[in-house]
Amino acid sequence: MVQEQKTKEAQEILSWAIAHMNLSIHCETTASKKGYYKVQFFSKDNKLIMPAEIADEWIKGTKPKEKIIHDQLMMTLRNLENY
Repeated sequence: MVQEQKTKEAQEILSWAIAHMNLSIHCETTASKKGYYKVQFFSKDNKLIMPAEIADEWIKGTKPKEKIIHDQLMMTLRNLENY
């Protein structure tokens, strides 16, 4: 149950970051393991762009209330939108 909650929180943070950056992608966080989250990224028309592992520290370093997105996460999301 704790893993499910962590995965849900990571999904919420990633969704917020994508929306805050006005990107035309979305994601689905599927699992958490050893400091990483497994995330599938999709284009606006629901085509899989690529699966990725997002570091837990990138999620923890992103603070929606303060409108802060971890630098590595921001760079990764921008690069994924270009696919």
